[in-house]
Amino acid sequence: MPRFCGWDKPLGQLMRLAHHLVRRDSGIYAFRLVVPADLRAQVGLGVIKKSLGTRDTAVAKLYAYALSSRYAAAFAALRGRVVSTPPNIDDVLAIMEGGGGKRLDIKTVDPRTNLPLHLKTNGSDGDNAAGLEALRIIFASPLPVASGPVVPAPVSGPSLRVAINTYAETEALGLKADTWDARRRALQSFSDYLDEQTSVGGITRARASEWTDALLRDGKSKQTVRNYTTHVAALFDSLMQKGQAEANPVAGLVKIKTREKKARRQEGFGWEPFDEATLRRIYDPQNLAKTRTDHVRWGAVIGLYTGARVGEVAQLALRDFEVVDGLPCVRVQAELDGQRVKSEAGHRLIPLHPDLIELGLMERVARLRTAGEEWLFPGLKLDGAAGVGNALSKGFSYYLRSLDVQARRSNGRIGFHSLRKNVVQQLQASAVSEERRRAYVGHESNEDVHKSVYMRRWTPGELSQVADGLRWKGWLDVDKLRTMLLSG
Repeated sequence: MPRFCGWDKPLGQLMRLAHHLVRRDSGIYAFRLVVPADLRAQVGLGVIKKSLGTRDTAVAKLYAYALSSRYAAAFAALRGRVVSTPPNIDDVLAIMEGGGGKRLDIKTVDPRTNLPLHLKTNGSDGDNAAGLEALRIIFASPLPVASGPVVPAPVSGPSLRVAINTYAETEALGLKADTWDARRRALQSFSDYLDEQTSVGGITRARASEWTDALLRDGKSKQTVRNYTTHVAALFDSLMQKGQAEANPVAGLVKIKTREKKARRQEGFGWEPFDEATLRRIYDPQNLAKTRTDHVRWGAVIGLYTGARVGEVAQLALRDFEVVDGLPCVRVQAELDGQRVKSEAGHRLIPLHPDLIELGLMERVARLRTAGEEWLFPGLKLDGAAGVGNALSKGFSYYLRSLDVQARRSNGRIGFHSLRKNVVQQLQASAVSEERRRAYVGHESNEDVHKSVYMRRWTPGELSQVADGLRWKGWLDVDKLRTMLLSG
């Protein structure tokens, strides 16, 4: 077996490029080349991928070596160096196959230099000569560079300032006000760090990572930085659709691992449910009577019995209340201006808990209809910058502060969303099935064929069983609470 060593430095560089050979599940080899960091702006890509169209390992290696040398020549040309372009791969294969011997196979590579150490042939003089000739042609045949580099034409695109302004005038129009406000802050941070005159096509992933690293060093949490990258990634998605950028340099740049999420939960980050003693204080009629607005009083009660999101409660219209199969129900939907629903599962028709009927909710609906009103909470602003539920959320949080209700853990959060957690956990402790729980509070079901394809929506009658799992009467004074609610 011939032994080869002493290759020069340029060939060592080519060999390092050539080792990006990937075998797909189909068995067909592909070539994958990482573009040098200093050339990514000119090339317009961070990674070059190309199918080699063969399952033969030896042939795939030849293709990879030849492609590597072609790209090495192109990269050198971009750096302004004089280079030679290698020959057509077919010439190499013709020499190898012409002798009728075994195709060359580079068996071992020096781990320190990535240079070939052993070249396997069938041992005959003809096959050895063919192997040597193939290597000579791949690495040493001098041809002019006039044919030009085989690289994609770089895309420069507009400046970051122009791109952000255009995005604000077009794409941002369909965003919620609070979403755009958060996105605007992230884009401003990105622009400030990279310089607003920077061409979007010249922004590499490495450069973007410097921005995220700087945010983390400045003390921002990983979750916050991840949110920033998600907002900036939306800008580059838009640019890619317009052909003004070839890649998204920030997509997936910061990821929070499962173990990190678990660690955050263990440290108490997240929404806390209220314990029973706190619920007694919140729904004490004398305490709740001190709040000035109906939307906080009634919103708190509806949230306790439905687990609905704060925006879903705030946006309730009188038309959303109806009787279905003899049961008073409320429909969570987005049929009117100002209404929004988070997901497909959020669109739901649920029966009103008997306690809500006893507390006088349908009486309030009837009175408002007679008065010619349209909404359950007339005058409540739904188009605020922070979303439809902002007024209710702030009002409820202010009420909690007035009672000196605080989170149990330093990293914990409490607010209207805590009621949603109370409802889910209360139902969890009952005989109500998980499927009914999810349907009742509007959570997406597990995506399997049985549920996503075959199951229909639950009927109000079927979901009425949920009421058995929400037994707040053990501590709630319904009669006094009804008197207080209807007197407002």
